[in-house]
Amino acid sequence: MSQNGNYDFLVLGQGLAGSLLAWRLLRRGRRVLVMDDGHRTAASLVAAGLINPLAGMRFNHSPHVRHWLEAVERIYGELEEAAGRPFLHWQPMVRLFRSPEQVRFYERKAALAENRWLFGARFPPEGSGEPVHAPHGGFFQKRTGHLDLPALLAFLSGWLEEQGALRREAVDHARLAVTPEGVRYGELEAAHLVCCEGYRGMDNPWFGHLPFAPDKGEFLVLERGPGAGDTDLPHAIVNSAHWLLPHADGRYRLGSTHDHRHLDQAPTAEGRKKLEEGMQKLLLHPDALRLHDHQAGVRPATSDRQPFLGTHPDHPRLHLFNGFGAHGSISIPWYSERMAAWLLDGEPLPENADIRRFRQ
Repeated sequence: MSQNGNYDFLVLGQGLAGSLLAWRLLRRGRRVLVMDDGHRTAASLVAAGLINPLAGMRFNHSPHVRHWLEAVERIYGELEEAAGRPFLHWQPMVRLFRSPEQVRFYERKAALAENRWLFGARFPPEGSGEPVHAPHGGFFQKRTGHLDLPALLAFLSGWLEEQGALRREAVDHARLAVTPEGVRYGELEAAHLVCCEGYRGMDNPWFGHLPFAPDKGEFLVLERGPGAGDTDLPHAIVNSAHWLLPHADGRYRLGSTHDHRHLDQAPTAEGRKKLEEGMQKLLLHPDALRLHDHQAGVRPATSDRQPFLGTHPDHPRLHLFNGFGAHGSISIPWYSERMAAWLLDGEPLPENADIRRFRQ
C-alpha cells in the first residue's frame, strides 16, 4: 500500500492503543496509516505490561473484567500466531496484605461467588512460600501475568511497515486540515483521524479539553549480583506497596512510583530511592539483586480512571482512543474491538469509556 493517496483511517500514535486499533482495522480490510514520532513519548515501551485484574487497596475490578481477559487471550493469541512467538506470559501472583484493614477487604470480596475465579486462597503471615516479608499474610491471586510490550510493539512496527501502514513522523496538529469529508495532512488524505497519542493527548487541539490526569511512573530493572549465588528470590509476581515481576530472562522489574507533577521520561534519584527502599522492605534477600537499568514513562491516565473513546461532537471525522492509564495491557485489547465496532459498524461504545459522558 502506498503512503501517498487516500486512506480510510489515519491513526496518530503507535503505542499499544494505536497499534491494536490499527491491527483490528487492517484485519477488517480498511486502509490505515499509522503515524508515530519514533516512540519518543510512548509509555508502552517502558511499561511493565502487568496483567492484573484486581486494582488498588480494595481489590476492585472493572465490571468488564471478564471481557477484558477474554480479549487478552483472543487478540494477543492472534498476534502470537502471526509473529510465531509468545508475548503474553501467565504467571501466579502473590498479593500481600499491607494492613489488617486490607484483610477485611479481601474477606468481603473473596466471599462472593462471582469473585472466586479471581481470588485464591489466603495464607497466614510469612506463609506465602516466597522469600518476601508478609507480616499481615496475603492471598494467591488468579488470572495474572505480564505482556512483553517492547517485543510486541517491535513486531507490530515491522508488520505495519510490511503493510505500508506506518510512517515515522511527528505530526504537527496545525498542519492537519479537518473537513466534513475527512482530514488532510500534506499529501495524505483520510476519511477519518483517530488520536492515540498517550499522555500527549492533553496537547491535542480537539481533545485536550478532556480531563487527562497523566501519571509519571518509574521502575527498576534488577539482576542477580555477582555474589548472589543460589540465594532464594521470588518465582511468582509479588504485589504489595510495590510489585516485583520475574522475567524469563532472569531479570526482575520492580515498580512503581506515581508523580503527577513532573511529566517527562527522565528517571530521578528520588524515584530510585523510593523503589530501593521498597525493595528492602519487600524482599528477604534484597542484597542478592543489583541495578541493571532505571526507566520512566508517563501513563495516559484520566481524572475518573476510565478511558477516552469516541468521536468529537463537532467534527464527526475526528476520533479519540486514549486514556488507559496503568491498565492498558489488560484493557486495550477489548476496547480496541469496541472502538473498531463503533467506527465501522456504529455499535455503541461502553458507557464508562464514551467521551460523551463529559458533555454539559
